[in-house]
This record gives sequence, structure tokens and C-alpha cells, in this order.
Amino acid sequence: MTGEEKKRATLDFGDDLNTPPAPPIDPSAVKAATRAAGFRETPKAPELFPSLPGRPARRARRKTGRTEQFATRLRADTLEAIYAYADRHDITLAETIERAMSVLVEGEK
Repeated sequence: MTGEEKKRATLDFGDDLNTPPAPPIDPSAVKAATRAAGFRETPKAPELFPSLPGRPARRARRKTGRTEQFATRLRADTLEAIYAYADRHDITLAETIERAMSVLVEGEK
């Protein structure tokens, strides 16, 4: 050091007890200001992830107790066939794969 003592910057975290609290803000005024600034309202959950064109919205599947994960990439037509079969028989994707595997194994015998 050069012998000069450097002065540290002071930080103001707004914890001064003599400052009166800010008045409450009107939520409708905030909405009006954000819309005027060009912001859009956050869409509701169903609108957040609309189904892709040509693909119906997926229903919530029930829990089955299966714990092993299996991830792979498929062609679009294969994936649609799996979804269609599962939807038609009202079964999970795991059950669809299990049925397909049992047919394949039986065919080898």
C-alpha cells in the first residue's frame, strides 16, 4: 500500500429506522403501468403449454409404482403410435412398452 488509507464505500440497505414505510401500492395501477409498458399478463396454466398442432393434450397419468427411468429418442410416427395405443386402451406408457415387450418375447419362442 502507498500509506494512504482507502476509504470504503458505504452501502445503504434501507434499514434506517427513521424512514417512514412506503405507502401501499394499488395493484390496478401496477397492472395499468405494465400494460402501458408493453408487458403481457402471464397466461394461466392450461394456456401455458398448449398442445402441439395435431397432438391432443395429454391427460395426467396415474401413479403405478414403477421406479426405473427409461429415456430414448423416437421417430415422431413411433411416438404417436405409442401415445395412441396408450390412450385407446387407457393405460400408461410404461404398460404399453411392457405389453409390446411381452409380445416380442413370446414371438421369439
